[in-house]
Amino acid sequence: MSEQAIVLNELTKHYGKHRGINNLSFSVNQGEFFGFIGPNGAGKSTTIRTLMGLIRPTGGSASIFDLDCHSKASVIARDVGYLPSENSYYENMKVRELLQYTADLYNMDCKTKMKELADRLNLDLSRKINLIRPRYAPVRFSYWPPMCWPLLPSTQGIVSWII
Repeated sequence: MSEQAIVLNELTKHYGKHRGINNLSFSVNQGEFFGFIGPNGAGKSTTIRTLMGLIRPTGGSASIFDLDCHSKASVIARDVGYLPSENSYYENMKVRELLQYTADLYNMDCKTKMKELADRLNLDLSRKINLIRPRYAPVRFSYWPPMCWPLLPSTQGIVSWII
């Protein structure tokens, strides 16, 4: 039997009188590919942000590889990649600078890997970041060997996890 990678148990998040997610329960086994599909406002991003420890649940619990998503968020963040659909970057930031910044956050030297992947994917690392972010996500997430990679692509209505 596969180890459960993600477990949600009656996870709930309310924003005042508005619901974000309500009593959501499911589990994802290690090695599975899992995705959310739903309209805007269905709770996909709220669930991901709660799992990443970026927002606190109103009720219930969530864990990634048996680590509580709220109390162990900093530990989880070392091994789980997250690409939000909305990002703010410094004006005139180049792709290479963003990728180096990401590597620095994880205290890793990834210059060789960055060049190798950029060459293989035919990516221009000297371009300014504007609407090219989704194309560069594979390079950004190829640096470290995370336990699982949650991806929140710019495609509306879809959230996917690679476990």
